[in-house]
Amino acid sequence: MYPMAVFKEGGYRYLPSVFQYSAGVAAEPGFQLVQARFKSVLPIQEAFIYIEQHLNKIGRPLNAFAHCELRSPKQFDDQGFIAFNRKYVTTLEKWGIYQAQTQEGSFINPVARTNVCPEYFGPTEVGMYSFAYTVPAGPDASASFILAGGGDAKSGPEPYRERIVAYGDTSNAGLKIKMEFVVNEMHQRLESLGFHWSDVISAQAYSVHNIGGLVEEVFAKSGRMHCGINWYFARPPVSGLEFEMDLRGSVNQIFV
Repeated sequence: MYPMAVFKEGGYRYLPSVFQYSAGVAAEPGFQLVQARFKSVLPIQEAFIYIEQHLNKIGRPLNAFAHCELRSPKQFDDQGFIAFNRKYVTTLEKWGIYQAQTQEGSFINPVARTNVCPEYFGPTEVGMYSFAYTVPAGPDASASFILAGGGDAKSGPEPYRERIVAYGDTSNAGLKIKMEFVVNEMHQRLESLGFHWSDVISAQAYSVHNIGGLVEEVFAKSGRMHCGINWYFARPPVSGLEFEMDLRGSVNQIFV
């Protein structure tokens, strides 16, 4: 089980993780998550401007922003990923969401995120595919959560190459190890937020490798495929990563 924190100003709880994103968010009682998907990927700064206007229009504060999906042209190296993320969080800091320095000397970032690289028809620069925010809801609102994209690497300060499980092994045996690692991570995140696989409404998998033959063994037999799987032919955001997943539960979806 991972520790959980409440972002009261935004109306959601979250799983603290790395500085660029949280591991997942869930609407607090009295709130529901809404996911807005762009008709086409917007450059990230344009997307942030749109989000600010959208939230103002519907009467929600900027700190209601809880999650986003990004699309990148290609995988980053370690340093490129750090540089991008430091720029990314400046908007969240301006909105009063990200706190670079707390009294304990650490950071706070409740916003969850998925960032992947489509193998075909991807953007020419990092852009936003969708975003999510909280809105008031009645007491009977369904379990509303979004888990951030989780890839085949252990957490830690070491370079990705040292943390990626079965590094460089894209055989069936290697992919199975990677997929099982990610599925176990999703399981821990679900339980930490108070949910189970039966609460999952939508599961997304991201890989350019043939994962189809492993779906039964890794997902179906273990009861982790109640809702099926949406497979995106895309790579995780950092070079060397081969498989990523994210999950959603009862999130209202709109197109903007």
